[in-house]
Amino acid sequence: MTKENFHEKIALILIFLIFNNYFILSLNFSLILVKINFIIFLSTIVFYYSYQFRENIYFKIFFLFIIIMSLGTPTFDWDPRSIWLFHAKRIFYDISVFSVSDNYAMFSHNDYPNLVPAFSSSLAVLIGDWNEIFPKLSFLFMAFPPMIFAYSFLKETKYLIFLSLVFFIVGKFLFNGWADGLLALYFSVSAFLMYEIIIKNQTDQKKGKEQIYNILAVFFFSSLTLIKNEGLALLVIIFFSAFIINIYKRNIYNKIYKYIFLFISFVPIILWKIFCYSNELGNDYLNANLLENLLPRIDNLDNYLQIAYFLLLNEKFILSLIFFLLIFLFNPNKELFIFVALLTLFYLFILFFVFLSTPADFYFQLNSAAARVIKSLSLMLGFFAIFNMKLNK
Repeated sequence: MTKENFHEKIALILIFLIFNNYFILSLNFSLILVKINFIIFLSTIVFYYSYQFRENIYFKIFFLFIIIMSLGTPTFDWDPRSIWLFHAKRIFYDISVFSVSDNYAMFSHNDYPNLVPAFSSSLAVLIGDWNEIFPKLSFLFMAFPPMIFAYSFLKETKYLIFLSLVFFIVGKFLFNGWADGLLALYFSVSAFLMYEIIIKNQTDQKKGKEQIYNILAVFFFSSLTLIKNEGLALLVIIFFSAFIINIYKRNIYNKIYKYIFLFISFVPIILWKIFCYSNELGNDYLNANLLENLLPRIDNLDNYLQIAYFLLLNEKFILSLIFFLLIFLFNPNKELFIFVALLTLFYLFILFFVFLSTPADFYFQLNSAAARVIKSLSLMLGFFAIFNMKLNK
């Protein structure tokens, strides 16, 4: 493998194998194919570690420690045990991502996308047994594609700052069985790819790199929607924000073919939603009367203040926002700033709406979910701040 675009190619191979695993388990192919696919995935990681070991050494050491931490900690929290790893366990025994079609154990939200549980189950298939610890490693493995890809444009000092940011914001969510850490990583990289492909002027970009970016974008975008339900909302926001900027620049017609190609990334989640609808798989939020929950809360100022307190006064969000504003103050990039601002405002609007219309207890929902869902915005703000930094060589 040539060194040119090396990290992009490794990231592409890894994310393709993650999707291929999902495809194999969707069509009930032989278990030997599941094992071969996962062995190739692990072999690619070993190759990446051994090929010029000193390159990206911080990442390699960082993830070795995280792997040890993951293997040394059991799964305690309700969501990992009762949703993500529970779905993975069902896929492991039924050898199909459609094992939820019977809607057994409705508490586990059977309508949730199954990309991450499918990958966890395949690791168990490779080992030949199931427990509550080692399948969590697959969550960490799924973080490899965005982390390796980021090194292709965040070199040396910038990448070390990025690793520190990931550790600070995502932290234990890299290995504790929650999917929110993966969502944050894939959202940041997906937003970057949309900026590079659709918004940024690419006249000076090499043809080969542009093609890799287009293919990577489809895989990262699709993965974003299949990690959690929130991923679909995030991808819609990414597309809509880029669309607004291109309308303002009067450049929408020049990008129309790229938009059409990137819309392919919605196909997997649309097929999953059709499957859920045909098997009457829903969740408490969608099955509830949203207006019945929203209207009594929408005119109460205290509700907005409580949401703002849990979301906007989150210490990691505040620090990321300050970091982002300072970087862009000293190194202005108007187009990128507007893109990130639109992403932030649109997602905050959605979060306010979701919390105001939740069928669960209002305070309980905020207290249990706000700190997790804001991670995607916090990491994205810090990510683009690092990307926009100018460092003295």
